[in-house]
Amino acid sequence: MSYWSYRSYRKANNHIEKRFVSTQTKKKRIEVGYVARVEGEAAIHVVVPGHEAEAVELRIWEPPRFFEGFMVGRSYSEAPDIVARICGICPVSHMSTAIRALEKAMGVEPSPQTLLLRRLLAMSQLVSSHVVHLYALALPDYEGYPGLPAMLGKYPQVVQRLNRMRLPLNDLTRLVGGGRGLHPIGTVVGGFTRIPSREQFRASRDALIAIRHDAVETLKMVADFEDPGFTQDREFVCIRNEEVYAIEMGDIVSNRGMRISEDDYYKKFFEFQMPYANTKQTRLNQTDPIMVGALARLNIKYDQLLPEAKALAEKVGFRTPDYNPFHNNLAQAIEIVHGIEDCIRMIESLDPKDEKPFVRVRAGEGGAITEAPRGLLHHFYAVNRRGVIEKANIVTPTAHNFMMIERDLRGMTEAIAERPMKEIRRWCEMLIRAYDPCFSCSVH
Repeated sequence: MSYWSYRSYRKANNHIEKRFVSTQTKKKRIEVGYVARVEGEAAIHVVVPGHEAEAVELRIWEPPRFFEGFMVGRSYSEAPDIVARICGICPVSHMSTAIRALEKAMGVEPSPQTLLLRRLLAMSQLVSSHVVHLYALALPDYEGYPGLPAMLGKYPQVVQRLNRMRLPLNDLTRLVGGGRGLHPIGTVVGGFTRIPSREQFRASRDALIAIRHDAVETLKMVADFEDPGFTQDREFVCIRNEEVYAIEMGDIVSNRGMRISEDDYYKKFFEFQMPYANTKQTRLNQTDPIMVGALARLNIKYDQLLPEAKALAEKVGFRTPDYNPFHNNLAQAIEIVHGIEDCIRMIESLDPKDEKPFVRVRAGEGGAITEAPRGLLHHFYAVNRRGVIEKANIVTPTAHNFMMIERDLRGMTEAIAERPMKEIRRWCEMLIRAYDPCFSCSVH
């Protein structure tokens, strides 16, 4: 733990001590000072007197990183490579969202081939991220282990399957993105610096075909995950267009009838700073919590799943609407099957041709929405006539989910308040991990 992380951690706990000191002995208090097996640093504090939670706080105490501040004064051409460093798991999502926002600001129209390659790139990262989350972060809970390394002796096949699936997905990200599976360098405003050959794409397709069976076995494994049976009504939000299962371009829609353009994002979504967290909390219409991510996408776009994924989803008993937050794990497993098939189809539809990015710099501003693995991601930039960024704003999936996570912690602890404290604490941690949050992204 770094010095600044330690200071943030102590500040968080001092705040809790001052707020929650009580002489009432009947109150159940769930305090997790460090939530393990998530990306970033956070704590859980819940006080439950009887059956009603009076205090619920998800304390995201990882230090802020000020990306929005030091983007100001940078050239538009530097932005994609910089924002990729926000996250080591979903750098493609930050790059592609920033690129789309900057292209809208400067009036750049990417080619159809560029749009298809970006979608392929984003889908390869989404599936890879889901695989890592389900095997390395979520699975140990359901097998009774503190982490994946402790499982190696008894379950070597688990790590073997994880590696078998990750390698071709990361190789595809490397191929399309330009030389690196992490923080690709070939995707830029206007297009790609290099277009892979038809032979390279065919080899990647064959590698994906080889892991189809592993994707099916992953879905079967996750379908057997147990949960406390907790469910409550919620508003799901994602992007959707009528042509494909959208992860790159589309309107912002919800299961309660909202449908707006991505350009109207700030008319509906508002950010609030919480006194106990180093990230902002995003709310719909200033007051309402939302859920984004794989479960939100399936609840809204289930009809657009590829037949292979839909058939398997029905076979394991997945039905919409599904309001159980623990089923976000299952939704990710379904998206793995869908995503691999989608990547294969996109590659087979490609007729790659050399193209060179072209950008005519002009002043303007623009915002874009994409689907990161964990849900709705927003980037906004204003650039001057020299292409220098004058304003930047980034809203991550974890910020969108923040309020709903707290609401679920409250509802679940009230529902299982009679259970032993150790079990309640365990389910609180597992609930957080089911959301697959990225706290590092949220304090960008």
